Amino acid sequence: GRPRREAFRVGLRLTARSGARELHDALAAQVAALARHARATSAALAADYTYLQPAQPTTVGHLLLAYAYPALRDAARARSSYDALGSSVAGAGGSAGSRWALDRDRLAELLGCDGLVEHAKDAAWQTDVYLELLTTLAIAATHQSQLAQDFEIYASQEFGLLELADAHSRASALMPQKKNPYALAAIRTQAGQAVGDLTSALVALHTGSARTDHFHLLNGTVPRALDEAVSIARLTASVLEGIEVRSERFEQIARDSFVTAADVADVLALSGQIDYRSAHKVVGRAVRDLAEAGDPPSALTPARLAAASEAAIGRPVELDEATLRDALDPAASAAARTQSGSSSAAAMDAMLEGIDATLAEQAQWSETERAREATAEEALLERARELV
Repeated sequence: GRPRREAFRVGLRLTARSGARELHDALAAQVAALARHARATSAALAADYTYLQPAQPTTVGHLLLAYAYPALRDAARARSSYDALGSSVAGAGGSAGSRWALDRDRLAELLGCDGLVEHAKDAAWQTDVYLELLTTLAIAATHQSQLAQDFEIYASQEFGLLELADAHSRASALMPQKKNPYALAAIRTQAGQAVGDLTSALVALHTGSARTDHFHLLNGTVPRALDEAVSIARLTASVLEGIEVRSERFEQIARDSFVTAADVADVLALSGQIDYRSAHKVVGRAVRDLAEAGDPPSALTPARLAAASEAAIGRPVELDEATLRDALDPAASAAARTQSGSSSAAAMDAMLEGIDATLAEQAQWSETERAREATAEEALLERARELV
């Protein structure tokens, strides 16, 4: 009344469910480490980067939280997969059920499941739940790879923004002066593997429904992919916990680069003298003039700005010294952005408070589910012992 494949289906589902919870916990640990560093550096001046160029003034804490939110979404996706895998496929029989008196609800209870995959054939051959899980692994790995790539650049001698702990680094076998951020390479490597696993599963599932080759692939791929994903997610959390953030270097770059150029353009446009497109041209010309003269951003004066305006749009603009100085101050600019999610102190406090609340809820959920899994496993073993 029950084919051999059912044992594999049940085992794969339980293994995948447990792995999804472990992945969730590792991702939450990443967020906790990022939040800890962000809280300590919430007011430390930094330059944000786009295209590896200093872009706008922000804070180190705000920069770090940009990596926390993707990890929170990844954890939510892992939790969603955990919930989906909680439906039991046990006792479905063949493709249309069984004549034997199989109590599927009782089997689900013994396995610690939340309900049933209702349709018998769907229960026996359902694969989309594993595709969703593999997609979650690929997305999480991609986010971690992006972080690893950024941190490798930040840890370089040229940037000097952070340093990895010795435990996550390796000395060069040839060049004794080098401290290579070795763990980051391992993180990036797994991202390629995760995308390959998802792609291979999608290709294999192009064949018709109820084919053995589907689970020939999934039975091996899913447990291995989960083991790798959990290991790398834990490694990423450990790397984040151990990094040394060099706030002084962040501030130096922010003050030495033209990260407040957009703020000066904003002030010009808000003065009502010219539109923002024209203000953008004026400030761009002023930055070029300063760069060609080898002068820092602080050397911009109302007179030099007026001259740049004359050259860019054919007429001068007027901005008083105090207003210009305030617009050129990167710390003041970072604090002046007061909307939700910005780098201001109030926005940072709100984001950190929200993250703390989410992490507390996630920890409680994980503890509850872990205990429920253990209780169900012990009850199942006890029932088996009664039958021996």
